[in-house]
Amino acid sequence: MSFKWWSALLSLYLCALASASADELRVCQQDPSKYAYRIELANLILARTDERYGELRIRFHDRADPAQDRCLALLADGLVDLAYVPPSDARLREFAVIPFDIHSGMLGYRLLLINRADAQRFASVNSLEDLRRFTGGFGSQWSDFPLFAHNRLPVVGVAQADNLLAMLNGRRFDYYHRGLHEAWREVAAHRDSYPLLMVEPHLALAYAQPVYFTFNRADAQLKRRFEEGLAQIRSDGSYHQLFLRHFGELVRQSRLSERRLIRLQSEAPAGLPEADSSFWLQPSAE
Repeated sequence: MSFKWWSALLSLYLCALASASADELRVCQQDPSKYAYRIELANLILARTDERYGELRIRFHDRADPAQDRCLALLADGLVDLAYVPPSDARLREFAVIPFDIHSGMLGYRLLLINRADAQRFASVNSLEDLRRFTGGFGSQWSDFPLFAHNRLPVVGVAQADNLLAMLNGRRFDYYHRGLHEAWREVAAHRDSYPLLMVEPHLALAYAQPVYFTFNRADAQLKRRFEEGLAQIRSDGSYHQLFLRHFGELVRQSRLSERRLIRLQSEAPAGLPEADSSFWLQPSAE
């Protein structure tokens, strides 16, 4: 076969690869126990914008979710197209974001997992100063890890966050904070292994913890598509419906209006818009 034939075949092959990937949105955060809502939200945005921009299907980059920093490195290298992560000053400099909290402030409300034997001790906590008598367990790579040090709350940082429940059960620390969508699910999922763990019934932490759709700066069209789709589903009520379908029951179960809220000073970047929690958060919980 002549060199020209090889060149022609190679060109066709490369074009085929390009067309195969052109209708895929590569994402590296896929664990349904963590990201089902964010994935469904992205799919809803894509569906609402496919007439103008063309059909685009989500394809997960890898079987196992990488650490958040690794996912952002893949985004920076153009190996994935979308991440959904909390903003930081460094991330805002490096990436393009849509400054809308896709969890509408909910991730900033945190409940505490504790040992049942400590329930009475936690019942006496009324302030941030009281909470400083206790030590929390924390994933050392979590974006809000520095926030606890900023608020002078003692923490034990753990590189492998999957070990935190076992360490709490072993009383290596006093509490382990979780989101409203995580607390009861994790206690229930590990009840056989850790039957003495519980969701503390009286307290909640509150701080700014937005999550933004995040893009490579070179991918302006994809960002524009998500901006348009997000504006559409917010306008027609689809966003609120999706949020409440995923989290409405958990919000009711959390009884935030009946808990003592301990507000932490946030280290979120300055100048970001405040999340709109009005459609799900009871006024007495604010």
